[in-house]
Amino acid sequence: MTASVRDRIAIVLMQPGQPVADGLILPYLRALLAAARKYPPSLPIRALIGLRARRLARHFILDDLTEAADEPLVAGLENALWGDGIVQVFAAGLFAAPSPIVIAHDVAAFRPDRLVLVPPAPLFSGGLNGTALQVWGRAAQAAGLEVATSSLCCHPTDPAVLRGLSRQVAGLSGRADTGSLLLVAPGTGWSGGDPLAWQMDRLSRELARLLDIAPTRITAARLDIPGFDGGGLPTVEQAIRRTRAPSLSILPLTTWPLLRAAWADYLDEWREQAASAGILSLTLARPALTDGGDLAPLVRQALAGRAGVCAGFGRRLCPDDHPHCPHRRMAVAAMHGQTMA
Repeated sequence: MTASVRDRIAIVLMQPGQPVADGLILPYLRALLAAARKYPPSLPIRALIGLRARRLARHFILDDLTEAADEPLVAGLENALWGDGIVQVFAAGLFAAPSPIVIAHDVAAFRPDRLVLVPPAPLFSGGLNGTALQVWGRAAQAAGLEVATSSLCCHPTDPAVLRGLSRQVAGLSGRADTGSLLLVAPGTGWSGGDPLAWQMDRLSRELARLLDIAPTRITAARLDIPGFDGGGLPTVEQAIRRTRAPSLSILPLTTWPLLRAAWADYLDEWREQAASAGILSLTLARPALTDGGDLAPLVRQALAGRAGVCAGFGRRLCPDDHPHCPHRRMAVAAMHGQTMA
């Protein structure tokens, strides 16, 4: 089933979102901490999550989490797809407004022929992509939205994405023979087999092969998010301490750091840690896939295929002990009103 230039195409970008006022920080943190669990939290657990959210909020000032919203993905993606049909891009907040339920009603009013759901991250993590699939499925059902839907998942091995990442990595200061690169994603994995760490390692090795550099020069780390499973990935701080190179470049794989308004808000403390570790130069790169045009090839590939889960033209990126795609398992479970085991 391919898209026609006359088709009405809805693209839903599931983004974490940000609280825009002081009074919205606690609800945001509660939603974020609840996403650390595979199953909807019970009443006692919800009370505990509320307590943890209040404790977590003490570590941040208003400006840490709130900032004027910037939506370069929406306009960029619509511009890149203008010739593919009647395209409208919608941005739904996973942990903050705009609510996916509101957006699902907006999408229904648009009356699309096809819909592509773009998750928050290029790699599968339960607390981001997994939660996004669950939340959107419930919102679409509540809105009575019945339309052929394709969901992108685990797409960093797609050639279009790898080419962009390779060019970005090659232009960093860490490309020098003595430099190292650190790939960073928010640490939002679920305990019990979340493939995020395995995928990050595979992506690191794939980039090293494409750039013809030693695999040891590209490593992966997670931004520590309270309540989520580490999954075998070191935190950014641990990775900085382990670096034995005079220069280090940090490349975020998502646009949103979740606990700060922007990745740059971490730069001063990371440079201080780097100096303590003997690193002479630390550079923070622009996050990957921040331009809507970067996602356009993936959306076209999803539209060219059947409805369901799509990895673009890249290879399926799951370890051998995941015989069934976690995204697909969640979609099947959602059809029966269940969450993924």
